[in-house]
Amino acid sequence: MLREICIFIIMFLTLHEDAFPASMSLADARKLLYERSDMLKASTANVESKEYTSNSLRWLHGPRIALEGQELWGETRIDIHKRVSTPLGEMPVDMEENYNFSGPRASITGTLPIIMGGKIEATQKIARYQVDEARAKQRNTYIDQDIKLIGRYFGLQLATSIENLRADTLKMKNEELARAVKFEREGMISPVERMSVKVARDKAEREHLKARNAVKTAKLELQRLIRTESIGTLTTPLFVLNCAPHTMEYWVEIALNNNPRIAMIESQIQQANQGVEISKSSWFPQIFGFGEYSFIRHYQTAIEPSWLLGLGASLTLWDSTDRVATYRSARANLREARAMHADIRNQIQTATETAWLNVQNAREQYFLTASEVGLAQENLDLKRQGFGEGLYTSLDVTQAWDQLLEAEVGRRMAAYQFVVNYATLYAIAGQMDDFMKFNERKKLILEK
Repeated sequence: MLREICIFIIMFLTLHEDAFPASMSLADARKLLYERSDMLKASTANVESKEYTSNSLRWLHGPRIALEGQELWGETRIDIHKRVSTPLGEMPVDMEENYNFSGPRASITGTLPIIMGGKIEATQKIARYQVDEARAKQRNTYIDQDIKLIGRYFGLQLATSIENLRADTLKMKNEELARAVKFEREGMISPVERMSVKVARDKAEREHLKARNAVKTAKLELQRLIRTESIGTLTTPLFVLNCAPHTMEYWVEIALNNNPRIAMIESQIQQANQGVEISKSSWFPQIFGFGEYSFIRHYQTAIEPSWLLGLGASLTLWDSTDRVATYRSARANLREARAMHADIRNQIQTATETAWLNVQNAREQYFLTASEVGLAQENLDLKRQGFGEGLYTSLDVTQAWDQLLEAEVGRRMAAYQFVVNYATLYAIAGQMDDFMKFNERKKLILEK
């Protein structure tokens, strides 16, 4: 029985290996996000909707054919008064008759637009530009989700790193307290000194509990984002570039050429342009062809045709809609889109420059705090050794611990700020796929 239970457990774990991964890289998390994100599904559905709409307008220049059926009730009076030539000479003919034309009618009708003043072409172009806008919006949604993922993924890495640091600190504080108790018994330090070490140890425990709760919160946020109940150990570490990034001008140029928000507003400008064309088309004549073929002729009057073909033309002289106001409205929409385009370009440039400066600052902060860690570690070792020899007090040791902790946390925070701002730089430039290929280890300093 025990053997069967073990086999069942192994099979269960094997079947659910994907649901409960032992480890997760950033690429793994991104794959899950793309598969499960409701925002991405919504953006994909929006693109499909616009594509179907555009496809539905491909044949606007084609004919419209309809099968029509009618049931008519009515009659007409026929009065004929004329003179008819006969062999006996001209004779007057007078005929008065009520003609009942009630009955069914069935026919097939068709209309063919020939010239519509440019309205059809403009309508089709608007639909195509709406597809372009939806695709740019979809790209922007993917980028937004990527940035959110990176913030939460590396936020959990940061929280875990700090939690490990706090755990190590608590362990060392416990050792310090044990030493202090021993020294007190041997009369090497006073009870006040031992109590001071105890206070520092309790503070370390509180900080450890806070750090552990921060890990739980960060893990929950990541799990909810990628819709999974377990994420395992994160394998993509925090990092900092070992070399300086490209220049600000390089990133600004890429961003202005590739940012999806700019592509979105450019599509809106094109739509507004076509809206102007549609408003102008109301002043132009429309030319169309038409035809009709009747299937039921028994009830037709003498003047009703069995079939007909024709050409028609229409020119609107007066419309219940103010066509001048409609045109001005379309022009105003175009000016609005162009102004928004200029503003968004300015926003993109500002955001790129800000992200680049933040990357530079985070990188500098990392190297500064990294050197501080070394100095703080040497200072702590010195104070701990001197404490046992009575050269330093417990307060000196606690201050040295706090300095080392501050430097360690600062280094990790700087690495986190670097990663987030570096990812933001790629996001603004519309190059998130390139960011995901950052694993050139020779150019990176990995933060454990």
